Amino acid sequence: MQKEDHKILAVNPGSRYVGIAVFLGTELRDWAVKVIKNEKKIGDIISHYIHQYGITHCAVKRLHPSRTSKVLNQAVALLKNYVNTHIGCLYEYSIDDVKKNLVPNEKTNKKRLMDEIVVRYPFLQNDLNREGRNKNPYLIRMFEAVGIGACCLQEIDKAQSDAIKNKSQKS
Repeated sequence: MQKEDHKILAVNPGSRYVGIAVFLGTELRDWAVKVIKNEKKIGDIISHYIHQYGITHCAVKRLHPSRTSKVLNQAVALLKNYVNTHIGCLYEYSIDDVKKNLVPNEKTNKKRLMDEIVVRYPFLQNDLNREGRNKNPYLIRMFEAVGIGACCLQEIDKAQSDAIKNKSQKS
């Protein structure tokens, strides 16, 4: 499968909001923060994006054990089950994985991570400016979803490069 064929849905699940990013090939095509009204709502959101874009891969934020709840764990379990049933390609990344992949060799915080994401996707600058004016962080969920998707792209790209390398060595 060519990199352009990959359609990645990146999800940063939360109990009240979910960050979403959609990559078609290497292009960030859609990004948002969606409000969750109940645990089934996250499934509806994911289903909508999977069908709208023909998603082939899903990348989800791995939750920190001390920053989660029973309801959120159940919602994420439903999400993973849905993805495994309908897509089959599920990737998980902790926020530390995202930071290490996108800002290597540097101790970083969420603000620095958002800055790096804007360097890669300059059209998100307005969202970064808006987040800076927000009293409570809101768009960070979307920025983290974009970072999760970027990590997934890197992993897929590396796997493809390794496969091509191995194939050429066997020839």
